[in-house]
Amino acid sequence: MNKFIASALIAAAGFAAAPSFAGDNISGEVGYVPQVSSAKSNLTREAVRADYLQAQRNDALPELGEGADVGAVASAKSTLSRDAVRAEAVYAVRHGQLVGGEV
Repeated sequence: MNKFIASALIAAAGFAAAPSFAGDNISGEVGYVPQVSSAKSNLTREAVRADYLQAQRNDALPELGEGADVGAVASAKSTLSRDAVRAEAVYAVRHGQLVGGEV
């Protein structure tokens, strides 16, 4: 019974100490500091969206960072047709240059 009372006292002490951390950010990302900006923008939402779409069409968006497509790899444009690429893949699988799979 003494272990039960000791556990209850430890838990109660923990709950009593919890409000003392109310001013601290103890949840969420480590090192998170809220960004507060007092600068007001003169751009409308539509203007910002139009700028974004224009940058997207011109390939002027950053490749890394928030909002970037991390899975996409920037590479040179291929001059091969789809059939030529498929033929190369079939050749590579048949001659043991690639591990087999659906081609």
